Amino acid sequence: MNDLNDIFVFTAVVKHKAFSAAAQSLKLPKSSVSRRVGRLESRLGVRLLERSTRKLRPTEAGEAFYTRCSAILADLDNAEKDMARLRAEPMGKVRVSCPLGIAQHFLSQIVPDFITRYPLVRLEVVATNRRIDLIEDRIDVAIRARLQLDDETLMMRRLGLSRWIFVASPEFVQQRTIPAAPAEMSDLQYLSAHEEASQRWTLVGPGGIRKAIAFDPILCTSDFNILIAAASAGQGIAFLPNEIVRHAIQKAQLLRIFPDWSSEEVTTYLVFMTRRGINPAVRAVIDFLAENYEQQVCLTGDAAD
Repeated sequence: MNDLNDIFVFTAVVKHKAFSAAAQSLKLPKSSVSRRVGRLESRLGVRLLERSTRKLRPTEAGEAFYTRCSAILADLDNAEKDMARLRAEPMGKVRVSCPLGIAQHFLSQIVPDFITRYPLVRLEVVATNRRIDLIEDRIDVAIRARLQLDDETLMMRRLGLSRWIFVASPEFVQQRTIPAAPAEMSDLQYLSAHEEASQRWTLVGPGGIRKAIAFDPILCTSDFNILIAAASAGQGIAFLPNEIVRHAIQKAQLLRIFPDWSSEEVTTYLVFMTRRGINPAVRAVIDFLAENYEQQVCLTGDAAD
């Protein structure tokens, strides 16, 4: 491996056209400068400088080597400046992963503001409901909604709490007799965000009672927009996160049914690999997501209650 210090010293000698002037600029003894250039010539097996008591000039080989080395050292200097800028302001690509529903109903609302605030950041959103591995999938920040997180190696920042609730259109409710508890609703039509055909959902009822109930949905899709549209059209009862259906409830497109029953409490997290040495662009994404999740979801309250 070549010693870059030797190359750096050689380029300084050529630039200043003298060992003494190069030594003075580098704050090194002249003997050290001469020794480094000699060591470089020995390693390359070619004479780089023509020396006399009054003049110094590069040989043809030395001139060619100087041109290449100057370009390389300039690239290294620019790389260090780029790293300094990265430390100073958010810039560069950041890959964010999140479930499809969160992308539709949260990220879609705030991404334009993020781009305006951080024009040098290149945001890449991976909206998927498959399980993401941050390393394998090259993800910087992931949004996850879980009853519990099982990967202890990840750093986490809690965004908020949520529960899934049952909703249906006013027309659906008017045309049917809706029982008081979900255990009595096996003959009703259900719309599910879980993609298994036959499902069991663990529900929490009055007094904290927990009950696992089997369902056979007529529609299964991970796309919350499809479920809200189908429920609003009177096609069935949807089981969705309370913050996702809040606006539809406020507009009376949907009604909450079985108000004493919901899912177990779900926590939404930001997960990332480390806090140490995190670059400003990733930090900006984490802080922006946390700030806006609180404003968009948590501080607005649960209109379904």
